[in-house]
Amino acid sequence: MAITTPPPSGASYSPEIRLPQLPQLSRLATCVLLILALVVLGACYKWFVQRVQVDPGNVLVLMRKVGQYLPPDAEGQVVLYPALLKQLGEPIDSVKYKGILYEVLPEGRHFYDPFLYERRIVPATFIEQDEIGILIRKYGRPLPPGKIVATKPDERDPPDEHGPLEERGPLEKPLRQGRHNINPFAYEVKRFRQIRIPEGSVGVQTLFSGKQPVNPNRYVVDEGELGVQPAVLPPGLYFRNPYVWRIDIIDVRSHTHDLRDDDAIHFPSKDSFEIVIEGTVEYAIRQDMAPYVMAAIGNHDDIRKKLILPYMKSFARIEGSKLEAREFISGETRKAFQDKVFEGLLKQCAAQGIEIRATLIRRIEPPTEIADPISDRQVAQQQVSRYQNEIKLAQSQAKLVEQEEIQKQNQAIGQADREVVSIIKEAEEHQAVALTGANKRFEVAKLELEAAQETAAALVARGQAAAEIVLLDYKAQANPLRDAVNAFGGGETYAQYFFYQKLGPALKSVLASTDGPFADIFRTLSASKEARTDRSSQPE
Repeated sequence: MAITTPPPSGASYSPEIRLPQLPQLSRLATCVLLILALVVLGACYKWFVQRVQVDPGNVLVLMRKVGQYLPPDAEGQVVLYPALLKQLGEPIDSVKYKGILYEVLPEGRHFYDPFLYERRIVPATFIEQDEIGILIRKYGRPLPPGKIVATKPDERDPPDEHGPLEERGPLEKPLRQGRHNINPFAYEVKRFRQIRIPEGSVGVQTLFSGKQPVNPNRYVVDEGELGVQPAVLPPGLYFRNPYVWRIDIIDVRSHTHDLRDDDAIHFPSKDSFEIVIEGTVEYAIRQDMAPYVMAAIGNHDDIRKKLILPYMKSFARIEGSKLEAREFISGETRKAFQDKVFEGLLKQCAAQGIEIRATLIRRIEPPTEIADPISDRQVAQQQVSRYQNEIKLAQSQAKLVEQEEIQKQNQAIGQADREVVSIIKEAEEHQAVALTGANKRFEVAKLELEAAQETAAALVARGQAAAEIVLLDYKAQANPLRDAVNAFGGGETYAQYFFYQKLGPALKSVLASTDGPFADIFRTLSASKEARTDRSSQPE
């Protein structure tokens, strides 16, 4: 506790407060605390100032603020790409110059001083399934005249002072489906849909980037040269760089062109009558000649206007001028005329890559001054033909009726024959069935007779056996009796013996029984004897 002393007398009193003094730290502890403070301050500075958090789906682009400006020969360059640093004699990770760093950093946590770098978070590039991405390079030297795709430095080009630089413009290799970390200050990404060639069509390829053709005056160049390529693409899906390739879809299915109205063919006949023809031409582009057709002729409208219509008119006039007007009315002449026009058109168009599949002359209009008489004559001829056909039809009908009657008669005869045959077959079947039944009954009767004969034989055998058994039984009974009679010396003696033998047991039974008349007799005799005894014993 602080101690205050009173002031001397006569002086004003002002209390003096003394604070407690802190303990003094040693130099070592002070240095340790200072270092800890600096470490904490540095950590806070790094975490709260230098830290950059890049979320998923984004990339980090860095722009160096400190360093030297690019030399005058690199004027216009703002991206520090590897070829430029190599030309300036610096390594890829050099920090000597200001500018935009070429490489980008993916999502995550990064630490860069905002006083040294400008930090920009931009979205990453995502290419969908049905598209491609074309990189447009923003840095590098300008493309030479006539070149539209930025390729790798050509060794044939005259080298720069520090080596060849990359070219500015579209790149040849496309980006496929997926994520790509692209620096938006170094490249621009343009998206293009896939090329679909439908069924019945082919794709004609035109190459924009490649070697110069050996013969530049041809419509179709050799494979790999600048210009229309000889190979075509079949139906399917394709990813092609539109700065390198152009794909023209050519329909190679059948097409028809009607020659009527303004396209109808007018020409004079051999006898100087004007003939008007209308028809239809069916054609198709040959697949192997599709590149030539596209380059030399054009599309289907050009094919109709430049090939089919001129050739058709030319051949129709050439072949038609050989015939007189009346010959165009006859069907045979028209067919011959049509075949000649078709052959000529087929030959000429085949050399141009066009396949003529059919030529049909639908209408030929001769002049009316000869068409009417010829038409009347043809009508009369048609009537005569019709009458002749009717006569032939009546004769045919008469023959048909006769044939029908003959057929009916033949059917009746056939029916009667079938009935007779049926009756005969039925009688034969009944006879066969009756004969079969009689044979079966005969066989059964025969079997029954044999069975009766066997049964009778069995009965006779059984009777004889039974008689022999009875005889043997009697013999067995008579022999002991005969022997017994012979033993007693005669039949009377044996009869007495037999009688006494039968009588003895009966007498014994009678005499031994206490019941019956003999017993009563003996009881009466016994009772009378006892009575006489009793009377004799009594005193008188």
